[in-house]
Amino acid sequence: MPEFSTDGEWRKDPQRHRPVGMSWRMPSEELKKVLDIPVMANASEQEVCDAFTADAIVSAHLYPGRRISYSRREAYWQKRVRYSGPAFRRDTVIKAIDALVARGILIDHDLRPVGKRGVQSSYLPNPMLVALEMPKLNRKRGECIILRDAAGDMLAYKDTPETRDSRYVLDRVNDVLERAEFTVAGEGVTTDGQWTRIEDRVFSTSSTSMHRVFNQGVWTSGGRFYGAFWQTMRGRHRHTIMIDGERTEEVDYDYLHARIIYAWARKKLSGDPYIIEGFPRNVAKRAFFIIVNAKGYLKAKGAVAEYLEKKGMNPKLAGKLIDAIKKRHEPVDKYFHSGKGLELQNLDARMAEYVLRVMTVQKGVPCLPIHDSFIVPEGQVKNLVRTMKAAYEKYVGRASSSLCSVRSVATFDSTKSQAWVQNSPHLHTLPPSTPTKVNYRSRVHDDSVLQNREPQALDLDTVATVETESFNAPVKSKTETLKAEQPVVIVRRQIPAFLRKAQEDSARAWQEQQVRKKDRKETLAHLVALSIASATDAEEECLAGGSRSHVPPKPAARY
Repeated sequence: MPEFSTDGEWRKDPQRHRPVGMSWRMPSEELKKVLDIPVMANASEQEVCDAFTADAIVSAHLYPGRRISYSRREAYWQKRVRYSGPAFRRDTVIKAIDALVARGILIDHDLRPVGKRGVQSSYLPNPMLVALEMPKLNRKRGECIILRDAAGDMLAYKDTPETRDSRYVLDRVNDVLERAEFTVAGEGVTTDGQWTRIEDRVFSTSSTSMHRVFNQGVWTSGGRFYGAFWQTMRGRHRHTIMIDGERTEEVDYDYLHARIIYAWARKKLSGDPYIIEGFPRNVAKRAFFIIVNAKGYLKAKGAVAEYLEKKGMNPKLAGKLIDAIKKRHEPVDKYFHSGKGLELQNLDARMAEYVLRVMTVQKGVPCLPIHDSFIVPEGQVKNLVRTMKAAYEKYVGRASSSLCSVRSVATFDSTKSQAWVQNSPHLHTLPPSTPTKVNYRSRVHDDSVLQNREPQALDLDTVATVETESFNAPVKSKTETLKAEQPVVIVRRQIPAFLRKAQEDSARAWQEQQVRKKDRKETLAHLVALSIASATDAEEECLAGGSRSHVPPKPAARY
């Protein structure tokens, strides 16, 4: 039985359990009746039961055969209340899970005794859930300001004026994004209602709600924006995003972290910092980030070697690449393997918050952040560039004319899987042949903003069970406005081929990686054994030679 995964590695390792998610909600009472969901004793128990059912449906479609882990410990849910919401307590969770197991919606329940961190209880979604057409589930927004410790576990915290302000801004941004219409139109795009696939990536264009993650247990580390669908897309596919039927363009900061480091050192950056002779630019760029983020030369070298191997290059070139980068950037070499990565992320996150505050909160423009770049409707590019330069000058220093560059413009060729079109009334409408022009308001009115929303479920990893200070009780939330629902259409059929193929490709890639790691370990162990055997043979020969040599007798003692 694999140990419960407390990090995001479960997505890469098919043998690990998937942490239970609490952010999906059932779309209609009709679907609840079809599934025969248990009727619980009170509203809190019913909310938990419905959430776990919706999560099981998503998992059955996207991660078939993957077990789902959950905790039955009181301390776990007490620490998680800020992130999961007050309904998710140990007693309500246990009652909901047990009821769903008894009803057969969840199966193969592996009940573990309460204990310290380790293997949690787990279950499998009933495979019959895949026979139902994927419903248009609702995703409920939760706590958007997350604090993690050095181990990556979520921490409880007391609100401060800064956290309240950041939450207020992000809530307003999420409100604007929730009202926008997102479509993905391009070659190789396959859609099924709210689910879209490009190559091996499957995502929902309705997943627009973002959260921020701060690291190391402090508010000055990390703080980047996560959780939205465009952040899971590959860079070469993001140009296919359309907002309210309009083409989009992506604008990014050129060499942002390199610029910041040179600004800290009061030195001038010349040329492209990621062009290193003998290495591809993308490899040198990634190595640059690794070296800055690592704490110590040996950790930097090991991480670069692992990355080179992943890219199909000789890992023994890691030292050469590091030396070449340090030589190219000698004026700022004190920042290499200095552990400054999270500090740099915190700075670019504050810049991103400034951009979103101006573009989305004040002007009402849907603006999609990807760390150091932003996607906007093509008519808003000039406004975005001005705002990005203002953010840079506010937090770093004087901005040059070459600070920002436009990446791409959307295309309009799209395809749909015919296997998914029939009997699917909730399919997204294809974008028009001529993109529409949208005039965005200058400001979002206060009455359209949901403030101080109750923290609800986040489909994130485990929460720390350490003792922390008590925090303010959450304020009751406003009910989210749900769009008009389409009648539920039940279609009995097999899981779509593209979803099955995506899972098989992921599992195959992981297995190949494990085989390579095992081969390396066995080779290293063999070399060590040979070295030890050789040393032992040499020692025995030395001892044997010494015993055969003549040893002169000790002289007699004199009295």
